[in-house]
Amino acid sequence: MKQQENMILNKLNQYKNLYLQASNENAHLKHAVSKHEDELEANRKTIDSMDSRILELEENQKEWDKEKAQLQSQRDCYKKERDEERESHSQTKKELAKAKEEITKLQESKEAKELSEQANVDLHSVVLVLQRRLFKTNSDASSYMKGEVEFDERRMNDMEFTDVVDEANKLASGIIEEVDQTPVDTGKEPKLPKSDKRKEKKDKEDKPKRRRNVFSIKVLDSMGIDTSNLPAGFKLIHRKDKITGEDVWIVRMYDCYAPLAGCIEYEIGRFNVPGHDPMCSKHPDHIVGKNPLLPSFARFYLDMKIHYNVSENRILEMLRDMEAFMPQSSLNKWMHEIMKCLRERLQDLMLEVIKSSIYTNNDETRILVRNLLEDKPDKYKVEYIHAALSLEKKLVVMLYGEGSRSHTIPEEQIFEHSNIKYFTADRAKLYDTVVKSIEEKYGVKITRTACWFHARHYFVDAFIADHRVRPIIKLMNYLFYIERVADEKGKTGEARLKFRLKYSRFVVQSIMKALQRMKDEKDVKKYGKMVMRAVNYVLDDKEAFQVFLTNGDVEIHNIAIERCFRHIAMGRRNWGKAGSHEAAENLAFMYSLYESCKMNNLNFGRYIEDILTRMKDGDKDYKSMLPCYYVEKSDEVKECA
Repeated sequence: MKQQENMILNKLNQYKNLYLQASNENAHLKHAVSKHEDELEANRKTIDSMDSRILELEENQKEWDKEKAQLQSQRDCYKKERDEERESHSQTKKELAKAKEEITKLQESKEAKELSEQANVDLHSVVLVLQRRLFKTNSDASSYMKGEVEFDERRMNDMEFTDVVDEANKLASGIIEEVDQTPVDTGKEPKLPKSDKRKEKKDKEDKPKRRRNVFSIKVLDSMGIDTSNLPAGFKLIHRKDKITGEDVWIVRMYDCYAPLAGCIEYEIGRFNVPGHDPMCSKHPDHIVGKNPLLPSFARFYLDMKIHYNVSENRILEMLRDMEAFMPQSSLNKWMHEIMKCLRERLQDLMLEVIKSSIYTNNDETRILVRNLLEDKPDKYKVEYIHAALSLEKKLVVMLYGEGSRSHTIPEEQIFEHSNIKYFTADRAKLYDTVVKSIEEKYGVKITRTACWFHARHYFVDAFIADHRVRPIIKLMNYLFYIERVADEKGKTGEARLKFRLKYSRFVVQSIMKALQRMKDEKDVKKYGKMVMRAVNYVLDDKEAFQVFLTNGDVEIHNIAIERCFRHIAMGRRNWGKAGSHEAAENLAFMYSLYESCKMNNLNFGRYIEDILTRMKDGDKDYKSMLPCYYVEKSDEVKECA
């Protein structure tokens, strides 16, 4: 029994413990529920607060939207006002710029008016000057003056020589009378030569009239009669009026073959030779070094580059059309090697020929050359080429001298140790320095003569400013006409000097006397700057302008050497510039050869190919290769297409 009681008591204790544990858990749950209810209450309050805040924000949003709409409206108004102000400001700015331009024009007009008054020239004449400079019209073009002055005096071609001289003497006497206000006794009228004009006209009438529209061309092939279009049973018609009796005539079709560029391949073998190291078979002959270009290829390039002034890029295009592709750098290098070879072998000999002359024409021109000393690769500078022309030897030499315009270039390479006694050149200071230096060093006097053509240019410009210089221009035209007649009559040396003294001296004296009077005038007849520039150009070099009256071998102008520069000027327009000093030196020499060939009536391309062929074959008689001594030997030189 007692055990049962103990068991019951133990179970009761267990139930009691379970009850206490359940009570504790219940209390804990109540506490958790209470805490959760507190949190729910707090969340509810938060939600209520947020709801109220949302309502408040919604109210504020409405107010803000309203304010935003007002601000946008104000912004649009301000933007519109700003655009209007900006447009107004822009318009004002344009008006201000226009006003400034008008003020500038007025200022320029004022300055132009002052200059025109100072130069004694009306504004219309200034406009004519600007138009001529703008369109690069030749100063001596008759159309430029719209018939006011015909500077070439073409009407003189229809006059007898005696009539022209009479007119020149009359005009010269009139100028002197106007200058001195007293008649001038010109002395006994010279006995004038009889004109050959009528005889020439008669000879022309006796000659048969030249036929026009006549074609002359080499016949490459002759084709027989093609009867493929005729039906069977045809017969050739015979006519009595035909020489052969057959009714046959010729139809020509003109053909032209494009140039061909190609190469020749040579096989080279290596051989064992008893008693020697291995040897190669013979290589083909080269013009210079290992340069692979043949004379015919060099001819094509130089003909295009020098004669036709084609750029190197265009030459490469022409080669590509002939299915010949090569890098420009290689082609340029090879061609400059050949040009340098020609220059080194011929230039000194050409200078010797020039130095052996008594009289030369000298001048210089410009060329644009890349300056390799600068950091910028595209930096180009204007450099100078000096030239000396001997009409006696029919030879011209152009010297680059690293682009310097110093007097040392012509002095050391042309005038020193030479036979030159006279030369025609402009008034560049370097030539006066050359004359003084040669006289100081060697005691040799060299006389510079002036160019009447340059003087006439100055007076043509001055004619726009003052038409009173017209008689001076006409007298200069008479000088050129007298020279032309002397050349037509074949007068040279002493004969031409006598001819000049007979007909030109009085004209020159009249010009000088009139110009001196114009220079001395101050308030009586005021001349403008353009006129005085022309007057001073002649009077400041008065002796040089009259040298041609003391030596019949001297020309009155320097046009011959000016013409030699025409191709260089055209080249500047096409190929533009030279890449280095050496390239410019080579180009200057090649133009020397080209102009010398023209003077000696040589085909430049044939000449180049022939002398390069001779050099390739080992010919070292370089003097015979100069254009003035050249005689073509090769019969195999072909014409370039």
